[in-house]
Amino acid sequence: MSIECVCQNGHVLHVKESFAGSAGLCPTCKTRVEVPRPHHPDMSEDAIMDLLGKQSPVTDHNPSEVFGNSSLSGIHGNSTPKKNCNRCNQEVSAGTHICPYCHTYIANLNDF
Repeated sequence: MSIECVCQNGHVLHVKESFAGSAGLCPTCKTRVEVPRPHHPDMSEDAIMDLLGKQSPVTDHNPSEVFGNSSLSGIHGNSTPKKNCNRCNQEVSAGTHICPYCHTYIANLNDF
């Protein structure tokens, strides 16, 4: 595929895409020609999701069923601090930044 550009004297040039953003000389009149970068329109979130494909639906798993109770307990059996997800209101570990239930970003400045 090539990029079409025009020199100051009106000569139409077809340049390889690998030269996008660079400059060269018109082969006819030897004037400097800037090769433009191809314009790609911004994609909507829906178009991005279509490219990524359909995601499996979120299922309500209890983290202790998935990881076992031992990984959720704190040091020496103490329970870890908890917080609630703002979207689904499920209780999650305070250090969690993405809710394992609804996949919502739940971190705030206090988490850092």
